[in-house]
Amino acid sequence: MNTKEKTKLLTISLLCCGRPDTTERCLKSLMPIREAIDSEIQVVDTGCSPETRAIIEKYADEVFEFTWCNDFAKARNFQLDQANGKMFLFIDDDEWFLDTKYIIDFFKQPNCTEYNIGGYYQRNYLDFEGIEYSDIEVVRMCSVTPETRFIGKVHEYIEPAYGNAMFMDAQAGHFGYVYVSEEDNIKHSMRNIPLLKEMMEEQPDNLRWPYQLAQEYRACKYHEELLELCKKALEDARINKEEEAIRYRGPFACGIAIALDELDRYDELIEFYYDELKRNEIMDLAVAKLSTYAAKAFYVTIKTKECVEACNRYLEIMDRLENNKGEIFLQGGIFVFDAFDELHKNTTYCYLMACGLMNDNFGPLVHYYRRISWNSPVVRLNRGFIKMLVIKACEYGYKKELRDVLNKFFTRPGFRDVLQHEIDENLEKIDGPMWKNLKSAFKTTDREKEMNLFCDIRLMERRLLEGDFYTFSELLDKLLQYAAMTEEWHGLHIAWMEEKADKNEVKPEVRLGRLFVEFAEKKDGDPTVALKILKDAIGVRKIMDSTIQSFSKLYGTYQMIKEEKEKDPNKFAEMYNLEEAILKQIADLDAAGKSDEAIATYGQLTSIIRSTYGVDTLHF
Repeated sequence: MNTKEKTKLLTISLLCCGRPDTTERCLKSLMPIREAIDSEIQVVDTGCSPETRAIIEKYADEVFEFTWCNDFAKARNFQLDQANGKMFLFIDDDEWFLDTKYIIDFFKQPNCTEYNIGGYYQRNYLDFEGIEYSDIEVVRMCSVTPETRFIGKVHEYIEPAYGNAMFMDAQAGHFGYVYVSEEDNIKHSMRNIPLLKEMMEEQPDNLRWPYQLAQEYRACKYHEELLELCKKALEDARINKEEEAIRYRGPFACGIAIALDELDRYDELIEFYYDELKRNEIMDLAVAKLSTYAAKAFYVTIKTKECVEACNRYLEIMDRLENNKGEIFLQGGIFVFDAFDELHKNTTYCYLMACGLMNDNFGPLVHYYRRISWNSPVVRLNRGFIKMLVIKACEYGYKKELRDVLNKFFTRPGFRDVLQHEIDENLEKIDGPMWKNLKSAFKTTDREKEMNLFCDIRLMERRLLEGDFYTFSELLDKLLQYAAMTEEWHGLHIAWMEEKADKNEVKPEVRLGRLFVEFAEKKDGDPTVALKILKDAIGVRKIMDSTIQSFSKLYGTYQMIKEEKEKDPNKFAEMYNLEEAILKQIADLDAAGKSDEAIATYGQLTSIIRSTYGVDTLHF
């Protein structure tokens, strides 16, 4: 309990046990507030290294020690009891303020002490480069009174939480949810799960604890546990008619949808979605988020009409709420707060476009592709949409509506790579005429030449797979053409890459082409070296394996004939010339319409050559 006389307007406090670099970054970001406002910085040391402690003492007005007891609320309350400020702002040691202007502006207002509770936006980065992130409101400010306390061993919260609230338009960067490995992610959640279960036992009627446990289950991919937890919690929230319980209903409903989606139980998800719409007991923001999962379930089960309805429901709610930050805060929570982020908006647009394409309706494609932020640092597109785009390009060829969208895939190299990957995923379904249409679909796009080569390479692979080549030299010539084509494509491809992409990466088809060139250089030398090259080529690009195996057999025959030629050049030349002459006779017979005689003559020729050299022809 803090009953101290207040000598400052603001106490800025943090619990610290972290790394020196993140701690110093955090403390440095606080200095503009410290200098502009009548404030103090207090740090509670819960087990810092000597290096971190030295950094703390460089910035903090006061440092207190606290023996860690596996209870965040106890640590926060100890922290709160030391405060000399009328207002209390706390930040984690792995966060740092990106800009403090709005915080300073707020605390310079004469009436700032009239607010009981508030916070800022935590910017949770989703990658170590800080490109992709999501912003979520976090309660990190309160007035300091004898009644103010923290509750909860983990995911602690402030009580009392009523009165005037203020969320400052400030972001604190946070890499705390980016992990080097999945194991680290699970380890973090496994630390919290037992503490949350303890809180559920201590406070069985407090929905906050299953609410927090749900996000830990999701992080660990415990989907069955998430499903059962959210089902029970949703029923409890329905019984409880208090406003706070009503707010929890949406997150629990979305937790059920997430679990069913991850478990591929789409029919159950659809049934649950319709049941929630009928009940009309969850807030609109949660309905919007729930609709995104329903849209996927409808799309996967090929219910395009219902998918479009779910998408339109999402968009209708988005139009009403997206720019209403206050309402989003009131209706938000885990699994819900990000309903209108770029991922969910883009996914919805993609479902609408894909459903339209399924029904040969290009209107949604023309309407919604412009809404996607193609130039954003991170853009996620629904794979079903990309697949449908490829299918329709194979079906229609050049069509302006398709061409305009395909050209957007050349806004950034990453989009092009996704498109090429999707074409590769559907290779078995694309036949000869479809390849012609697909190439035509890229006419006048920014990467027309590259995409034509990409398609030609795949078409050549298919023809080699289905072809029947009689001679070694004929097939070698085709493989060297393949090598030249892949090399030309490679040059265009690597000339336009993502900034952080590996410029030295060589695609399988290019590596294979280079092996063919190497083989051609070695074929007349040591046969074991040449055969080793062909052996290495197996598995580089699976679609070419049978062609390489056939080629290896032809090379064996080529080597045998070569040895026979070297053994008795005159005899070989005599037999070779005989074959030439008879082949000419066969051609003349065939031209004269004497096919039966031509076939019989050819049979006699192959019989003679086979009895002498063990092969059907010397033309290798």
